[in-house]
Formats: sequence, structure tokens, C-alpha cells
Amino acid sequence: MNADAGDRAAESCEALLERLRGIDLPTLGHLLEEGFVSPAIRRLGQAGRMAGTAATLALDVPDATAVNRAIVALRPGEVLVVDMAGDHDHAAIGAVTAAAARARGAAGVVVDGVVTDVDALADPDSGLPVHARGTSCLTTKRRDGGGGRRQVPVDIGGVLVAPGDIVLGDANGVIALPRASLAAVVDRADASDTAEPELLRRIRAGEDLSTLLHLG
Repeated sequence: MNADAGDRAAESCEALLERLRGIDLPTLGHLLEEGFVSPAIRRLGQAGRMAGTAATLALDVPDATAVNRAIVALRPGEVLVVDMAGDHDHAAIGAVTAAAARARGAAGVVVDGVVTDVDALADPDSGLPVHARGTSCLTTKRRDGGGGRRQVPVDIGGVLVAPGDIVLGDANGVIALPRASLAAVVDRADASDTAEPELLRRIRAGEDLSTLLHLG
């Protein structure tokens, strides 16, 4: 891919992300069946919408150095996506690592495992959107960094996430899909969200539900 094509692709991805930031994530649940991360992974950090492209880390052992290296490599707008290889005991993200990811311009963090320092993660002055399975006081340790593989496909809550996939999250959950899958439904999702306030108004006004709800 030449530089001009790369710039156009980046611009196209950002335009799609901007549209997705304005769409309620459950609306996508009406239109898609794939890409929905297990509801066991929930938002534990700062409130707000998460939307960015995946920067992945497969953490084979609880190696804090590998996490640090992945954070230093983050680019603005990326979501750090960490596959803990089934380890739900060692927290890979805490106050310092979340602050460092924010300093790199990260859009958020998703960990298929646990995190720590949850009060700091939720602090609007220093945290960022972080989604994980739970919390722990047990953390990763400083090793040589050999226990992590960056920018490889990872399994996050039953969803295969590849580097560059779009990752979305809010209080309802996390969605991770290739750009093409979301681009295919964004117009319909936008139309649905646009129509919903009027539908809610009519329901609240007491109109006949049989004329408002799809009954088959």
C-alpha cells in the first residue's frame, strides 16, 4: 500500500469511528450476531464511550514488562486489547499503566482478565475506559518481556480480535469487529437511532402498542 492509499484508509477508518461514536451499541445488537464480547467483561474504568482500533497483546505469562512495552508502542486512538491466556488472577492494568496508556492517546483498554486500582481507573482526571472481568490485588511481575506477543490475533471473551479491528465499548458491553462488518450496518444503525426518540414519545403518549411494535 502506498502512502496516499494508507492515508485514505486511515481517513476512512476515522470517519467510520466518528459515526460509530454516535450510535447506541445495543442498536448494533439488533443488526449483528458476531463480535459481541462475553458480558463477563464489563466496564470498570472511566465512564464514557470507548471507540478505537485494536492494538493486541497476547500475554502468555503474567509479565508486567510485556504490558509496558505494548503501552509504549500504542498510537493515538488505539484500544489496548490484552488476552491473558485464561489467567483471571493477575491484574495486568492498574493506575500507572492506565495513566501511561492515556498519555499515549489510547482510546481505552480491554482485558480478558482482571485489573486493579479501580478507583484510579474510574477517575476522570487520570483514568480511561477500561473493560475487564473483575478486580484483583495480585498483579503481574517485572520480567524480561518475553511473555508477551504484540499485534497478533487474540481471543477476548469468545471473540477473535485482530490488530486494527474496531473495538467499541460502553456500560452495556464490548463489541470488536473488522471495519467492513461495521461499515455494512452503520447506515441502518444510524437510521434506527434517529427514529427511536419519536417511537419512545409515541409509546409514552399512550398510542396503541400493536401499531408501534413489530408483532410478526
